[in-house]
Amino acid sequence: MLCGNGLQLISKWSAIVASLLLIIFCGCDSSEPDSPSEAATTRGEIIRVDELKRYTSGEVNQVFEDFGLPITARYGVNVYIMEYMTVDVKGEMTLASGAVLIPQPAFSELSVVSFHSFTTVNRLSVPSRGGLNQILVGMIFSGDGYLTVMPDMIGLGSSTEFHPYLIADVSATTVIDMLRSVTQWATSESWSISQEVFLTGYSAGGYITLATHRAIEADVSDEYKVVASAPMAGPYDLSGTMFELMLRDEPYGQPYFLPYILMSFSEAYGLYESPSDYLASPYDETLPPLFDGTHSSADVNAAMPEIPKQIVRSDVLQRVKEDMNHKMIQRLRENDLINWKPRSPIRLYHCAADALVPIENAQIAVQRFGSIATLVDPSPQSGHTSCGLSAIAGARAWFNSTVTNNSSERVQEPVNHHDQGRYMIENQ
Repeated sequence: MLCGNGLQLISKWSAIVASLLLIIFCGCDSSEPDSPSEAATTRGEIIRVDELKRYTSGEVNQVFEDFGLPITARYGVNVYIMEYMTVDVKGEMTLASGAVLIPQPAFSELSVVSFHSFTTVNRLSVPSRGGLNQILVGMIFSGDGYLTVMPDMIGLGSSTEFHPYLIADVSATTVIDMLRSVTQWATSESWSISQEVFLTGYSAGGYITLATHRAIEADVSDEYKVVASAPMAGPYDLSGTMFELMLRDEPYGQPYFLPYILMSFSEAYGLYESPSDYLASPYDETLPPLFDGTHSSADVNAAMPEIPKQIVRSDVLQRVKEDMNHKMIQRLRENDLINWKPRSPIRLYHCAADALVPIENAQIAVQRFGSIATLVDPSPQSGHTSCGLSAIAGARAWFNSTVTNNSSERVQEPVNHHDQGRYMIENQ
C-alpha cells in the first residue's frame, strides 16, 4: 500500500523493491473492438492479448544479476499484455488490463501465481506497461516455472476510471476476472493452467491478495482453489489500526495515502458531492488534480502537509472522531479483511519495524483467522520498504515447497528466505 521515505538501500535489487513501493507500492494477436465496453458483456472476456517481449533463461538471469538478485531462473519468460472485461464499483462492465508472464518452455499444465502490485497513483506505473520495475517479481515466479498473472487493477493501465483503492470486493473481482481471461486464453494454446492458484502481493497488493482469497473461497471455489496465500505488509485492519494511525498528530512517511483513500471511498460510495465537503482549503483544490493518473505519489506528497489529517476539514474530522458509525468509518469497516474464516493456508509476511503499515494489521488477522494462518516476520528490523525483499523471497520459498501438481518436478529449489533477509540487511 505505502512505502517509506529516506530508506537507504544499496543493492540494486533492494533499490528496485524500494522504487516499486515508492510508487504506492508478447505471440498472440487479437482484433480489438472499436468500443470494448459496448461490444463485450461477459466478465473475463478477452479484448486483446499482445506479446510484449521474450526473455531466454539467460536473459532472465542477466536481469537478476543486474539487480543484484541472488537467484537463478530455470526457464525463459514470455511477457504478454492482456486487456479484458470486469466490473467496476457500480457493477458496470469496464475494461481492465494486466501482464501475463509464461515460462518457456511452457508445460502442459502450469501452476498459477497471481501477484498484486504495490500502490501507484500513476496509470502507467503498472505491469502491463512492461517496465522491469513492474514485472520483475513476476519474472522471479515465472523463472521458477509458474504462469504469473499481474493485474493492473481498475483505474490503472488501460482503465481510465478512478482507482478503487483499498476497496475489497472490486479488487477481488478484477483479479478473478483476469484469471478467467487467462483460463479462456489457454484453451487455444498448447499449454493449460491448473485450477490451483497461489496468491501473493505486497502492501496494497497484500490487501488485494487477502481480498481475492476471501472471494475465491466464498464465490468461485468451483473455478479455482487457493493452494497457498501470502499477503505481505498489507493494511487489513482499515477501520482500526490504519484509521488510528491516520488520526495521529505526527508526521507520516507517505502522507498521500490519506487523500487517496478518501477520494477512492468518496468516489465509490458517493460519500461526498465535492472534495470541498471534506478537504480543507487549499487542499480541496490542489490535491484532486494530482490523482488524474498522470502524476506520481511524490507529486502528491509534495503538495501534502507532513501530518496527513491536516488536509481534512476540522468539522469533518471532529464528527468522525465522535461518531464511530460515521459513514466513512462504516465503509472502512466494510472493507476490513480480518473478519472471515479462510479454508486454505495463509502466511502473512510482515516486518515488526514497519511504521507505515504496522504489523498489528497482520497480528489481528492471524488472531482472527486461527490455526490456518501464520505470521512470518522475515526481517524484524526492516521497515516497510526494506521488508519487501525478504518477504517476497519467503513467499517464493513457501510456494515452491507446496506445489501440488506435476509442476513440482520443474519448480526450482526454494531459496532460504532467512538467507535472503540477511542479504538485504547486510546491503542496506
